[in-house]
Amino acid sequence: MFAHDAIPAGTTVAGFGGHVVDSRELEDLGEAVRIHALQIDDDLFLASTPPFDSADYVNHSCDPNCGIVGSVLLVATRDVDAGEELCFDYAMTDSDDYDTFECSCGTDRCRLVVTGDDWKRPELRDRYAGWYSTYLARRLS
Repeated sequence: MFAHDAIPAGTTVAGFGGHVVDSRELEDLGEAVRIHALQIDDDLFLASTPPFDSADYVNHSCDPNCGIVGSVLLVATRDVDAGEELCFDYAMTDSDDYDTFECSCGTDRCRLVVTGDDWKRPELRDRYAGWYSTYLARRLS
């Protein structure tokens, strides 16, 4: 997903949708669905099925320009230039290793591997304060 026009900080750019499933159900849905799922609580996920919504194609970055408001809204955390890829750090939503992967974002802040424990990292807690999903914000408080 790329910004067609410049987007001011604080603008909602996408919303996630799908069916609420637990981790067992998510695994049964297969990899194509799992890699597009969004964790919304301990052992609960929003899982979309094809055709996926545009929000499901927003990639991870260790130096993102978007964050999470509530549990499902993707909001620009800073001004985004036209043509810039929209991205968020999966540490803002994930506390489960259902989607652990080697990162290839290529930013100076790249962690190389993204895991379900990244939200616990002190430097991320500080950097993403106010941009965590509701259930992770509760766990951090």
